[in-house]
Amino acid sequence: MENTSILEREVLTRASRARANRIAGRFLKGPIPLPEIAQAAQLPGRALALFLAIHHQTALTGKRVVTLPKTLLADLGIDKDSKSRGLKLLQSAGLVELEPVKGNAARVVLTSNRNAMEQA
Repeated sequence: MENTSILEREVLTRASRARANRIAGRFLKGPIPLPEIAQAAQLPGRALALFLAIHHQTALTGKRVVTLPKTLLADLGIDKDSKSRGLKLLQSAGLVELEPVKGNAARVVLTSNRNAMEQA
């Protein structure tokens, strides 16, 4: 038998370059009230990272109610169970409200956004 080695090389496409730029170009847009960050930071587990992910997604989409993409959560080290526990903790702390949708991901509303909308 002849031993031939096959070299693999990833071919960059427009889509793969765009995804890499999107991921590398992520940022957190503020302002985020420091008392809310401090409150989330005192919660156990990945609650703070989850809270910041919710803020990121809200700023990115411009929507008051958001769902959280798996890729964003994975980038922050948040798995399915951490997400579930973290959302419950954030809800108990009064930082978010959840709008459960049967068979789909929970929709999340930052209470600071809800209060701002109601006052406007």
